[in-house]
Amino acid sequence: MVGREKEVSTRLLRPTLPHIHLEQLMVWVERWDPIWEIDGSIKIFDEGIAQFMLCDPESHMKYYAAVVLGKASVRCSLINEEPDDLLDAQANRIHLVSCCLQTLIFSYL
Repeated sequence: MVGREKEVSTRLLRPTLPHIHLEQLMVWVERWDPIWEIDGSIKIFDEGIAQFMLCDPESHMKYYAAVVLGKASVRCSLINEEPDDLLDAQANRIHLVSCCLQTLIFSYL
């Protein structure tokens, strides 16, 4: 369920999914719509510790695209249900997935 909205620095958003599909990310970057910066379509959960967990695959892709494009902040919708933190369960290792390259792994922290 979507609750209120909040302007959040991209530095305070925290991924919860362990994979970044690079070809998909490039499509999001190339097709960036400035409305995404203000429409609250990025869904987050407030952990109460000055970080906000991203909640779904679309929110992750918009977040990564915003970072690639140098966006300082985005308007997000706060949701009430904490997402599963699959990234934390994998020791904060992000897998960069590409059809052209082998999977690369790096630590988020």
